[in-house]
Amino acid sequence: MSRWSIFAALILVANVSHQGCASRILCIFPMPSFSHQVVFRGLTAALRDRGHELIVITPDPINDPTLKNYTEIDISFLYADFTKDVDWIATRNKVTWLELFQTIAPRFIPMSERVFNHPDVKKLYSPNSGEKFDLLIIEMLYWPSFLSFAKYLDVPVVGVTSLGLPLQMQYGIGNPVMPSHPAHWDAEIKVLGKLSLCQRLWNFVYAWRFLHYYRTVYLQGHQEISRKYFGSELPHIADIEKNVSLVFINQQAPISFVRPNLPKIIDIGGFHISKKNEPLSKNLQKTLDDATQGFIYMSLGTNVKSVMMSNETRNEFIAAFSQLPYTVIWKFENENLPGRPDNVIIMKWAPQQSILAHPNIKAFIYQGGLQSTEEAISHVVPVIGLPVFADQDTQVNKMVSLGVGKKLEIVNINRMDLVDAIDSVVRDDSYKQRMLKLRDLMRDKPHDSLENAVWWTEHVIRHKGAPHLHSTTADDPWYQRQDMDLIFLISTAIWTALIITLVALYKISAYGVRLLNHNQLSVDKKKKVR
Repeated sequence: MSRWSIFAALILVANVSHQGCASRILCIFPMPSFSHQVVFRGLTAALRDRGHELIVITPDPINDPTLKNYTEIDISFLYADFTKDVDWIATRNKVTWLELFQTIAPRFIPMSERVFNHPDVKKLYSPNSGEKFDLLIIEMLYWPSFLSFAKYLDVPVVGVTSLGLPLQMQYGIGNPVMPSHPAHWDAEIKVLGKLSLCQRLWNFVYAWRFLHYYRTVYLQGHQEISRKYFGSELPHIADIEKNVSLVFINQQAPISFVRPNLPKIIDIGGFHISKKNEPLSKNLQKTLDDATQGFIYMSLGTNVKSVMMSNETRNEFIAAFSQLPYTVIWKFENENLPGRPDNVIIMKWAPQQSILAHPNIKAFIYQGGLQSTEEAISHVVPVIGLPVFADQDTQVNKMVSLGVGKKLEIVNINRMDLVDAIDSVVRDDSYKQRMLKLRDLMRDKPHDSLENAVWWTEHVIRHKGAPHLHSTTADDPWYQRQDMDLIFLISTAIWTALIITLVALYKISAYGVRLLNHNQLSVDKKKKVR
C-alpha cells in the first residue's frame, strides 16, 4: 500500500470516528433581540463544525440552506409581541427593574405558548415523534417553561446567557445571592461607588422581593404551561432548573465586576467578534476616509432606538454635535432628522464592527450593551455610555472604573456635558492607551473561550450530565442560603441577652435607688427624734 493510500485511509477513519461521536442537540433561544442571538450563534456554529447535529429554535435564523446538520425553527414572530408599545428610554428613572419586569413579564407566558404551538416545535414533543436528543442548550433568562423539554427528552441541560446571569438564575442554581454587589445588574445599582447602609438595606429588600415574585408568581405561570404540554406528572421546573449541568455566561473577567461563582458557571465572551470585518459600502468608506479630523459613531443598539428620545433630548444631541469638528455617524431609525447639522450623517442600519475598525474613529457613543462593549474594546475605541436598562449601567460603570470611557444620563442630557465628555475621551490620549491595554488583557488567555465552551459542552454530553458540579446550596431553602437562619438565631440571642441584661441593670438600679431613699428616710427620722 502506498503512502498516499495509508494517509487517505487514516483521514477516512478519523472522519468516521468523528462522526460517530456526533450528537443531536436541541437549542432553544427565545429572546427576540439580535444582540442576544449573535452570542448563541457563535456557539451553535462551532458545535456544528465539530460534527454535531443541531435543531435551533431562534427568532433570528441564519437562513443558510448550505449548512448541513443545522436546522432552524423560525420564531421571529416574537419580535412583534416583545417590542409592542415599549419605550425603553421612557421607563428609565420612572420604574425599578422589578416594576418593569412585572410590566413585561405577562407577555412572556403567551409568547412561550406561541413557541410551543409552532408546528415544527410540536413535532419535537408529539407522542409519536421519535425524536432523540443528547443535550438541551437553553437561554437562561426568563423562559423557564422550556426547561420541561429536558425532562421530556431525558437529556442534560446546558444554560447560556448573552449577559451576566440574572438574579433568579443565580438563586436557582445555588450561586451566592449578593444584592449589593456591583455585578448584580438587575438591582437598582446605577451609581459607581461604595453603597451606604440604607442603599444596601434597600438592595437586600429589593432582591428578595424580586425572587419572591419570580418564584411564587412568574415561575408558577410557566409551570402551568409546562404541565399543559407535557402532563401533570412533570416535576416542578424549579427542580429541573437547579439541576442544570452547566451555565455559560457572557461575562469576561477583565470587563466584569468579579464575584464568587460555582464551578458549573463557565465564563465565555467575544463569540460574535468578527475575525474579518465586512467591507464598507463605497459611499460610507469614502465618508470615513475623508473625515481627516476623525469621526464619532453613535448607536443605541437594536432594542433601544434613537427615535425613542424625547424632542428635548434629541435637540441636545443635535446642538452638541453641531459644535464638533468631527463627522458624526448616527444610527438613527427614521428617514429624516429635523435640524440635522451638516457634519451629522444618519443611517437606519450601520455595519458597526466595520465602522469601529476604521482608523479615523475617535469615540463610540452607545447605550452600554455588552456586545457593543466587547466590539469597542476589540477595536480600541474609547466609549461614552448612555445606559437605559438591564445590564447597561453595570457595563458602563465598569468601563468608567477602568478609565476607558465616560458615563452620561440619557434622560437629562445637556449639550455642554456631552461636548465635554467627547472632548475628554478624544483629546486625552490616556483613554485610548488604557483601552489598548484592556484589549491586550482580554486577549491574554490560557485558552480560546469558544473552544473551551465546546469542550465543556461535549464534556456534559460524554458524561450524560455533570452532577459532580451540582451545588447542594441549590437544594437548601432560602433561609439556609448563606446561613441566614443562623445569623437570625445568633442575632436574636444577642439581642435577648442584651435586653435581659438591660432589664436586670434597670431593676438593680431601681432597687438601689429605693434602698438609698429608704436609708435616707431612716436617717432623717432619727434626726427628728433627737
